[in-house]
Amino acid sequence: MKQFIFIALLVLSLAGCKKENKPEEVAARYPILYNMVHHNPGEPRFNTKYTEPSYIKELGYNGQVPKFEIQCAVTYDAYEDNLVPDNTPEKMWIHRKAADVRIMLENAKRAEMPIYPFTDVFVVPKSVMAKYGDEMKLDGRLSIHQPRTQEILKAQIDEIFTKFPELGGLTIRFGETYLHDTPYHEGNRPVYGPDDHIKILNLLREEVCVKRNKKLIYRTWDWGKVKEKFHLRPEVYLKITNAVETHPNLYFSIKHVNGDFLRDLPFNKTIGIGKHQQIVEVSINQAGMYGRNAHPYYIGKGVIEGWPEMEEKKGLRDLYDNEQVKGIWTWTWGDGWFGPYFGNEFWMDLNEFMIREFTKNPLKSEEAIFKEYASTHLKMSTDNITKLRDLCLLSVDAVFKGQATHMQYMQPWWIRDHFFSAMDMSIYVKKGIADAVLVEKKENLKTWYKMEEIANSISLPNKEDQEFLKVSTTYGCIKYELIELIFRTQIMFAQMEIDGKAFDKEEAQLILKTYKDKWDEWLTLKKENPCCPTLYVDYAADHCMGNEPFNTSIKKLESLLKNN
Repeated sequence: MKQFIFIALLVLSLAGCKKENKPEEVAARYPILYNMVHHNPGEPRFNTKYTEPSYIKELGYNGQVPKFEIQCAVTYDAYEDNLVPDNTPEKMWIHRKAADVRIMLENAKRAEMPIYPFTDVFVVPKSVMAKYGDEMKLDGRLSIHQPRTQEILKAQIDEIFTKFPELGGLTIRFGETYLHDTPYHEGNRPVYGPDDHIKILNLLREEVCVKRNKKLIYRTWDWGKVKEKFHLRPEVYLKITNAVETHPNLYFSIKHVNGDFLRDLPFNKTIGIGKHQQIVEVSINQAGMYGRNAHPYYIGKGVIEGWPEMEEKKGLRDLYDNEQVKGIWTWTWGDGWFGPYFGNEFWMDLNEFMIREFTKNPLKSEEAIFKEYASTHLKMSTDNITKLRDLCLLSVDAVFKGQATHMQYMQPWWIRDHFFSAMDMSIYVKKGIADAVLVEKKENLKTWYKMEEIANSISLPNKEDQEFLKVSTTYGCIKYELIELIFRTQIMFAQMEIDGKAFDKEEAQLILKTYKDKWDEWLTLKKENPCCPTLYVDYAADHCMGNEPFNTSIKKLESLLKNN
């Protein structure tokens, strides 16, 4: 009887051990975990540990998607000798680019890191375009339906894999084609609708997956008519992908948001449908819209479980039973055009860890992942972990409500990268919610003051991180104090124009004084703290959807005061 009881207890014990090991077992649920640093177009490359293959290999990534314009490292000599003339600056630049790529690939090879470079397939040397551009166009634009275009594309792929056979495959980018870093090349987007997608997909599948047994990661991010957008509409996604035969090396890469990496949008409706394998893209910078990790903005809970404002709350956690989804692709750095810039990756490291570790352990709770990072990596005490989590959870709405509102959809691109623009806020006046929005902004500042108080009370073993945590939180607090003044200014102008409200001289004087004081405070913070991120600017508004820089509104206020 004792022997029977012992055996029974042993069986139960083994069963218990199996249950405890479940998190390790489910790590294989998402076999793909890739990372990319998207260098800002036309700017110096980011100097970050996340570009190092050996570093991200240690973190558990099994693929890297570098942005080094590999399509510009080919000469097309095998297609037509001297098509790009020898002994010219154009060809020398191409050879230099190939040497640069070779060095980076050797670095990845030593780290045993597979490489799937970001590739613009319709970007070719100017000499190629000069000779064959007309034959590659249909109705005045480059077209995959033209025989010459197909020949050039096949030649490009052939030379890429001949020169760089160690490549794991290619990641195909289209929709936005940037030539800022390619002075001797021309090109444009390769697709304009479903028929173009189907044509180029089948060609690429044959050339990359079938002929060369390499991975093809085809991004669905698209431009054009909303009703035809690949990445937004399930019926379009299915029309395109159903016309392409599956292949074990073919993946479709889809942003987790039904649009760009923005709040106030639903989870992507094309994820988890169709017959093909999928990879989900997550930007750690969230389109450069929310501070780019220069100040607290915690994305872990929102991306994994869904954001507070979602009507249908959905996040990465809800994809577990979607067999099409094979993994996650994170973007660290980039995903925008400019700054802010900073030398401490504290907030980026936290957000990156959340998405990465969730991918490896998708049954672990968001809170457990957070506490693991704070205790194991930051070496924080229990009390300080609680404080950091409180600060992070407060930042979720402190950032979003600081520059948008739940009361009305607002064009989000009025503040992006490091620009403050003069957003037209007349919609709030027309809808009769202007005063409520201003109250919301004022109340939101109280959250930032609370965050600043918490940050100043947190102790970290790494004193450089502790300093950055405090300085960056104060940085964010001043930023949103300035944004509250922008709301007050733009709403004042809208009320004057729409309601015929008289110019409020006292309010204008207060705005101008406070605005100057806050900028002085921000400049002092930067001058006195080497770790402080670079500041925003109000004298330019690049890529802010046509808005003027906010300093135009400041000048308008000054002019009105002078004349009243």
